[in-house]
Amino acid sequence: QGEEASFIVMCDGKTVLPLATSQDHKRLLDADQGPNTGGMGAYSPAPVVTPEVHARAMREIILPTIKGMEKDGIPFTGFLYAGLMIDPQGHVKTLEFNCRMGDPETQPIMARLKTDLVDVLLAATATNAEARFDDFELEWDRRTAIGVVMAAHGYPMSPLKGDVINGLPQDSDDVVVFHAGTQMKDGQVLTSGGRVLCVTALGGTVKLAQQLAYDSLKGIHFDGMQYRSDIGYRAIAR
Repeated sequence: QGEEASFIVMCDGKTVLPLATSQDHKRLLDADQGPNTGGMGAYSPAPVVTPEVHARAMREIILPTIKGMEKDGIPFTGFLYAGLMIDPQGHVKTLEFNCRMGDPETQPIMARLKTDLVDVLLAATATNAEARFDDFELEWDRRTAIGVVMAAHGYPMSPLKGDVINGLPQDSDDVVVFHAGTQMKDGQVLTSGGRVLCVTALGGTVKLAQQLAYDSLKGIHFDGMQYRSDIGYRAIAR
């Protein structure tokens, strides 16, 4: 019982560097209706992950996992994604682990990350024996980021491919369009997967980020495109 959130960290085998929290929307249609998908949009930070919940997740889930793997002789280096269920009392349970970042949670997280990602990756994979993340701090944009997935016709059961995408906006300091299921052919951008684009915007409030994301995708068109109109509603409701 509770609310699901994504808790992603980077590991160097010994120490852990938490990324910004995020939360996605799994159902295809507004108000969490319709079939489950890989994710129709996400936002960061996730208000459901309070400082207390964050500390509990680190103490009860992330650190014991990393220490246990090291003790077993299989230290983990890379991204560790914990899908968490958080109940109204702030108790945390693990739904799943993935050895990667999450899509579409990654896009809002990357939009907020001000530290050079290459520096983070190099620190995680450094060959020296010291704890590489001990003095490493990530710098985050304080604004909220919201990413709206634009999905192909027929997604998630049987997405169509090969439709021409028109009206892609130029990236800016506040908006970036992440390509996922696209390809370039004969000078045109075409759909090539289920989750085609993730239009991601930054705003001073959740509502402003949401408004900018939806304003930015208005000019984009491909046949049969699908997207939710309520990404971020949980954060706004809080």
